[in-house]
This record gives sequence, C-alpha cells and structure tokens, in this order.
Amino acid sequence: ILSYDPNGLGVPYSNTFASDTHIRLVELSAQVLCVLLDCGLPGNPESVANDNGDPIVEFDEASKGGFNIFRTLLARLDSSKELTFIYKGFVRLLKNVYESKNTYLPNSLAKLECFQELLVLLWKLLEENPLFMNHLLTQCDVNEIIVPICFLMYQSRRDPARIGLVHICTFVLLKLSGERSFGVNLNKPFKTKLPCDMPLFSGSHSDLISITLHKLVVNGAYKLVPLYSCFITIICNISPYWKSMSLVSAVKLVNLFELFSSPKFLYSGESAHRHLALLLEVFNNVIQYQYNGNQHLVYAIIRRKDSFGRLVSLTLAKAISQCSKVYGDKRTVQYDADKDKTDIVSTSSIDERGNPIDDRRSRSSGRRRGGNSVVSDQESTISGDAATIDTGGDETMTTTTGSSIVGDHFQPTEEWIADLKATLPLETVTRLLQHLVPVVDEMCARKNGVVDEVEILEVLKDVTMVGLLPVPHAIVIRKYQPNQYTALWFTAFMWGVIFLRNQNLPIFDGQAIELFQVSVAPGDDD
Repeated sequence: ILSYDPNGLGVPYSNTFASDTHIRLVELSAQVLCVLLDCGLPGNPESVANDNGDPIVEFDEASKGGFNIFRTLLARLDSSKELTFIYKGFVRLLKNVYESKNTYLPNSLAKLECFQELLVLLWKLLEENPLFMNHLLTQCDVNEIIVPICFLMYQSRRDPARIGLVHICTFVLLKLSGERSFGVNLNKPFKTKLPCDMPLFSGSHSDLISITLHKLVVNGAYKLVPLYSCFITIICNISPYWKSMSLVSAVKLVNLFELFSSPKFLYSGESAHRHLALLLEVFNNVIQYQYNGNQHLVYAIIRRKDSFGRLVSLTLAKAISQCSKVYGDKRTVQYDADKDKTDIVSTSSIDERGNPIDDRRSRSSGRRRGGNSVVSDQESTISGDAATIDTGGDETMTTTTGSSIVGDHFQPTEEWIADLKATLPLETVTRLLQHLVPVVDEMCARKNGVVDEVEILEVLKDVTMVGLLPVPHAIVIRKYQPNQYTALWFTAFMWGVIFLRNQNLPIFDGQAIELFQVSVAPGDDD
C-alpha cells in the first residue's frame, strides 16, 4: 500500500497508458488491512525475543481470546527506517488528494479514492504504536500530513456524505495537538498552493489549521456542531507555541469570538458560553507567552473591544432583555446546548504529578507561581454525538446538536451569570485593553483619525506589557484518551466506507445492511 507512488514517473497522463489494476489493488489492500486491524484485542507493544535474538510472540499472549497477530505486529514496529517509510508513504498518498487537482493539465495525474481508508490506518498507527507518534513529531515533518488533512476538512465541510471524514480528521488533529512538539513544528511557514477557495494568507501551518477550523464553524454542515468544542480545543492546544499569527487568522479568531458571544448563540443553552472560555484561553495563551510577534491578534482584539466589554458588564437584566429580544416567546429552538448529554470530548485536569486538580484552581495557582509556568496535561476522550469538556470539579462544557427542539427555552438566571463570570478568563484581555486602547486612541487623535494600519502595528510591536498583565497562567494541554465509544465509531465508519466503495461488484447483501434509520414522528399521518 505505502510503497505505491501515484505520480508514477512524473509524466503527465502516464496513468492513461497503464491499467488501473494497481490503484484498485492499493484500495482493496487498504480496506483489507483496516478490517484485519479492527478485530480482536490491541497488541502489546513490548517486544519479546528468543534465545537467538529473533522477535517472537509469547505463548501466553498468543493464547488469549481475541489475540490479533496483525495488531501485535503493528504495535511492535520500532525500527526508525520502517517508521520513516510508513510516514513517507502516508504523506505521498494523502498529498494526492490535492496534487491530483493542482495540475496545469486536467486529469493528468492519477487520483486515489482510498483517502478515508488511509486515514483509518493512520489513526490505528497513532493509537496502537507508541513509537510512531514520537517518531512522527521528532524525526519527520509533521506539516506534510497536516496539509492534506486540512484540505480534506475544508473541502468536505458542506458535504453530508463526508461528515465522518471530517470527524476522523478532527480526531487525528486533536490527538496530535496534545503534544508540545506538534505546536512548535506548526510554526514552519505554509507555502503550499491548494486548489480551493481558502483565503490567501502569509503565515504558518498554525494559521492553516485555524483558518480551516474557522471555516468549518461559520460555513460547515449543521451536523458539525458537536465538533465545535474539538475545533476550539485543537486551536487552544497549539496557541501557547504560536509565534506569529497572520492577520487573516487573527481577524477570524476574533470573529469567532463575536459569533459565540452573540445573543443568538450565547443564550441558546445553559452551557453555550463554554466555547467562549476556550477562545479566551487561546487569546490569553498568545498574549502571555507569545506577545512579541502577535501584534495582529492584539490589534484585532482592540478593534473589537466592545465585544469583550459587553461580557464584562453583562448583568442579569441585560441578559434577560437580550435573550427575549432574540428568542421572544418561541418554544422551538434550532440549537440547544443541553439536549443531549452524551460525551464526545471530556477532559479532566491533572497537575505535573498526575494529581487531579480543578481548572480554576490551576489558573489561580499559576498566577501565584509568578513567571514559572506549569504545563498541566488534561486527558480527553471522544465519543457519542455531543461535545463535552469536563475541566475538573463541577465545570462541564457541552455542545450538542438538536434540530427543532420543542420545549421551554433557556432563561438566564443569577446562578448562570455567576457561572459565566467565573468560567470566562477575561482578566488578561481586560488589562490589555485598559492599557493599549488609550495608546491607540491618542495616536489617532494626534493624527486627526488618519492613521495607517501599519503604523498602529508598529506602535503595538514596540509596546511592552511587562508588569501590566496578570502573572502568566499555567499552560493547559488537553490530551485525547481512547475509549470504547471511539472504537465503535471507527468500526462503524470503516465498514460504511467499505460497503459504499464496493458497489460495482456487490459483495454484500444490501438488504441486510442498514446505513441509517428512518424515524417516524408520533401522530404523523404519512
């Protein structure tokens, strides 16, 4: 599979002079390998050798019920040469999804259709081989695999048939984003030209990820709503290492904050404001740890200062008034953040010693420690059809889908306002605005309001915030944690792909397979 090169000899239309049996063989082989790696128990990554030094599988391991030799061999791959070959193969095949469309001569390059199977195989390696993740992040250029993943997500955002593809790409990004070296590697400049309508920007691969995820939120299918927390979590994980944010990314992230803080979204459910907490954490991470080089974000925050001011000054009376103005007396809500409690992302905070901590306590203790930032790893799990982040103690973030939910709509209360104020870390941004807004206003007044944007950026670049901002908080990283629901989802996704990709010569009984269920509402006459 991974030795195949869709570019061939590099001659345009060379694929038209050769049979497509090799491509079909690669696709079928990928499907067979997916099935073989999906059954049985996970393999033990600890290798065992006999007296001659040859690798073996011990009898006790092989005699277990559910033993799978393929998963065991996959888990025990440890040669640097083999791991590099595997990664380069994935990169070569996945890059074909945009390289085949990025040619001067139409259809001059062979196009692979097995990218979903390849992503499943990539996920299996990341999950079951502990050395592959470390090798990918330290010995390879991880950005090579990020570009096709972002391209697939961007192109599939409106296609209902590819919602599962967006899910698996999100899972891969979420797992990788839990590693510090991933965020550092993303600072490499992005120079690839992609055949899509993505806005032009001059920045890094961190910008590519944020622009892609922003597009999925503002212009994606409605069924992507459960992934919103995952999207923002990915950006949050990489934000402490984001050296220089492009203007496009900065504006889009602040626009995203405006979207989530708008009355229509903020009052859609009791827990809808949890997205804002993650976005504020993104801003705080960049301001506290990467202020130099991120004037674009600072300027974007200053321009939209009213959005942050409205949250700081929000009272119960204002909240009730805004909620009534948006929803009135409607009893049907198009989006409700509390309909379903099934977890898709749940995280619990732990300190550097592995002890569970409350997220709010970690922030306050980070302030007391001064400049010594402590990285606190958080374990994350993916499952179900809702998005929940549990940050320890009584904090829970949930986003769920719900098309046309009938019932009493959420009404703000004193307890909700208190929870919102306690959850949103607004202190860093507030102090930033208190110091920099007068600086910008004075500059504009001095020049009668005619100020070039470049001049403002230069002023912001020279301003120091040392001693003005709160003591840097602890860096919180949310790590993916395997669970049975994710495994079941991948099994269902894999078999759905295999079934739909083998319709020309039907090898399945279509009448015995249900891809979806049709529910009839009670009292429906049809």
